[in-house]
Amino acid sequence: MKKSKLSTKIAIALCAVALTGVGAVIVESSNTQIVLANHQGTKLWVQYGTLKYALKGPSGRVYPAGTKVVRTTYDDDKPDLSIPGRSFNLTWQIGGKPGLNIFQDTGGGSISETYVNYDNWQEIDYPASNVVLVNNTSDSTDLKSRDFHPVDSSNSDVPVADTSKLNSAYVKFTITVNFQKLSASEMKYVTNLQDRVDYAKDMGATQESVDTLTQEINDVIAKYKATGHLIADNKPSNTTGNSGSDSANNKSTSTNVSSSRKVRLRKASYRYTSKGKRVSKKLLKKGSIVTINGKTYHIKGKAYYRIGKNRYIRVANVAKS
Repeated sequence: MKKSKLSTKIAIALCAVALTGVGAVIVESSNTQIVLANHQGTKLWVQYGTLKYALKGPSGRVYPAGTKVVRTTYDDDKPDLSIPGRSFNLTWQIGGKPGLNIFQDTGGGSISETYVNYDNWQEIDYPASNVVLVNNTSDSTDLKSRDFHPVDSSNSDVPVADTSKLNSAYVKFTITVNFQKLSASEMKYVTNLQDRVDYAKDMGATQESVDTLTQEINDVIAKYKATGHLIADNKPSNTTGNSGSDSANNKSTSTNVSSSRKVRLRKASYRYTSKGKRVSKKLLKKGSIVTINGKTYHIKGKAYYRIGKNRYIRVANVAKS
C-alpha cells in the first residue's frame, strides 16, 4: 500500500526530532499544523542591567546602586527593549539539556524594570553546562520575593501587592468553569479577565485593585455555580455572521463553526496583525485560554492561528490538545 503524503511527513518529522532532540519541523494537514520551533531551548535572549539606586530586600539586605541584574526569555523574535511586566533577577543560573530550561534555570529576587538601567537584548546559545549570569544573593527570603524598595525614599518606589488570594481565586475560576460551553460574549469576558489578572500581578499594582479583582472573581464563580453562566448576555455566538468580516480581512482562508475551538497557550504569546506585526507589548500569559478558528495562516513564513479581527497568535505557542 502506498504511504500517504501526511504519513511521510510525520515519519520525516519523527526522524528529525530523534536526531536533533529539538528540531524545526512542520507537519501539515488541511486543518492541522504541528510546529516544533528550533529556537525553543537551544537559544535564548539575555538582557543585563544595573540598579539605578540602592534597594532594600525583605531580608533587610541592601543591594547598592550599580548592582548587576538580568532577565531572560526564549522568544523566537527579539523582544522589545522595555517589557514592564517582566522582572529582572538578582541571581540567575542557566544551562543543561536544551528544551528543559523550565526545570533547569534557577534563581530569583525579582526586580522591577523601573529600578533598572538596562542594556539591549543579546541572543546566546543555551549552554550545555551550568552558567551563572548574575549572583548577588543566596538568601532564600530575597530569592523568592519581589518586595524590594528604595533605601532613599526620594527615589521612585514600585508598590508590591499580595496576590496570593487573587491567585487562589483565579485557579478556582479555571477549575470551576467549563470553557467549552461558554458563549462568545462570555469568552470575551474571560479574555478581558485574564488580561486584568495579568496586570494585577505586575509590579506596580495597588493592593486595593488586587483585592477588588479578587472579589469580582469570587462573585463570578458564585454566579456561575448558581446559573451556569458568567454574565447575563449568554446568547450563543453568531459565527456565521462573523465569517464575512473574516473573509474581508484574509480572503485566503474561510471560517466555519466546526473548526472553531478554545485552546490554552503553552507559553507567553504576542498578538500579531495579518502582516506579522506585533500589536502590543503586553503578552498573553502562559495558560491563557483563547478561541481560534482552527485553520492556520502563513505570514512571512511562520504559522499563526486567528483569534480575532486582524489578530493572530503563533501556532508554536499553542498547547497540543
